[in-house]
Amino acid sequence: MNNVHLLQLATLAYSLAVACYLLQLFMPRGWLQKLAFALVLSGVLLQTGCLLWRWQLAGFLPVTNLFSTLFFFSWALAACYLYFELRYKIGASGLFVMFLNLLLLSAALRRDPALPQLIPALDTPFFSLHIVFSFLGYAFFAMAFSLGVLYLWQRFLPNSQLPELATIRKLNEESILLGFALFTLCLIVGGIWAHWAWGYYFSWNIKGVWSFLVWLFYAGMCHAKFVKRWQGTGYALLSIAGFGVVLFTYLGIGVLLDSNHPLE
Repeated sequence: MNNVHLLQLATLAYSLAVACYLLQLFMPRGWLQKLAFALVLSGVLLQTGCLLWRWQLAGFLPVTNLFSTLFFFSWALAACYLYFELRYKIGASGLFVMFLNLLLLSAALRRDPALPQLIPALDTPFFSLHIVFSFLGYAFFAMAFSLGVLYLWQRFLPNSQLPELATIRKLNEESILLGFALFTLCLIVGGIWAHWAWGYYFSWNIKGVWSFLVWLFYAGMCHAKFVKRWQGTGYALLSIAGFGVVLFTYLGIGVLLDSNHPLE
């Protein structure tokens, strides 16, 4: 069994968890929720084992190409979901976020899982910290996206197995705040790393500019929750739109455009 087999087992676990959450919406059973949580936990443990395995083989945090970033994004999102589930018991709400997580992991499995060589500029603890803070921030933004979709679903197609709108709104605001704090740390560490590697804290390359735009967008969202007209549906729509900006910054620039953060 190699690390790809572990990811395939994790994908199976997440797929079954999504099926359990979907069934729970229409057939409320306590055992379904427990089974779904156990499947998600199994998937996270399998991904963690795979991450540690690849880390040991590479000798560095292996998050340098499209396969490894999609995989790490998926792992961070699943861990983010576990945080909310353990703290708030959000139950069938896991359908939305775990489906998104399943898409990320399925996309990763289509890519080459080979471990690339680490270029000298990346061989520093600042790189690892920058990556960890970045993708944990992305994970909370993805969680906010899922909660935004959930809010709209519950508003227009209410289901007794889903949390009340006020609860979803609270979780969404917390997810945005945590994501913003982590992404702020990502930019700070990234600036220190850039100065160490190239002698400057910030450059006007497309990745740096769009990362700053992501930061500005979510800084605005941290304030928008206090503005009445942006509360509720407006905040949910902003959460969905914000994740579109995140995906463009992560995938659009890394895959489609020429930048200093290429993804292959």
